[in-house]
Amino acid sequence: MAPAKVAAVLLLALLSLAAVAQGEALLKLTDADFDTKVTDGRAWFIEFYAPWCGHCKKLAPTWEELAEKLVDHENVAIASVDCTANQAVCKKADIKGYPTLVVYYNGDAYKTYQGARSIEALEEYAVKTAAELNQEVVVEE
Repeated sequence: MAPAKVAAVLLLALLSLAAVAQGEALLKLTDADFDTKVTDGRAWFIEFYAPWCGHCKKLAPTWEELAEKLVDHENVAIASVDCTANQAVCKKADIKGYPTLVVYYNGDAYKTYQGARSIEALEEYAVKTAAELNQEVVVEE
């Protein structure tokens, strides 16, 4: 095989691996796993969405970027729930509109996000909220 073809094949393989890795950063929660996953001690910043929703489609690239940026953060998980496929979770969470962004902690809804939809604002909120929730309580003796 010619060197140019080998390079092209390797480049395509690397791009495919990067796409797979990016897809793994954004966690997809379902009716079956929601309750068990959001109880792991991390702050779960979750987007409840519908695939047909225009605002959800607009937010999607930013939400994926947020997941990529925070994939290695020990106290934050970025996830999404498709409410058209996971109606039980969305009903239990009392989701009335899309997208709805909620932080869960130890299995409970903590706060609904109402701020700006920029990557900077979302990242700041996720990190600050996780720090707030994961503060160690120091008991003086």
